[in-house]
Amino acid sequence: MNPANPEVVMHLGHRLVLALPIVVIDTAAFAVPLASVLLAYILLARPAWVRDRVDRLYRGVPRQVA
Repeated sequence: MNPANPEVVMHLGHRLVLALPIVVIDTAAFAVPLASVLLAYILLARPAWVRDRVDRLYRGVPRQVA
């Protein structure tokens, strides 16, 4: 076996320094309730794409008159 090149081998400290920000970003991303944020945006901004999407979704459904 050939010994590993010391310039290529990543030490544990370097791996931890690189892994820690990844874990922090991943945790922060999942801590934000994305569905709630999207729903709040839809309720406040009322974007046109939501109305178009709902219209397409219910296009074939007959309307009931109360």
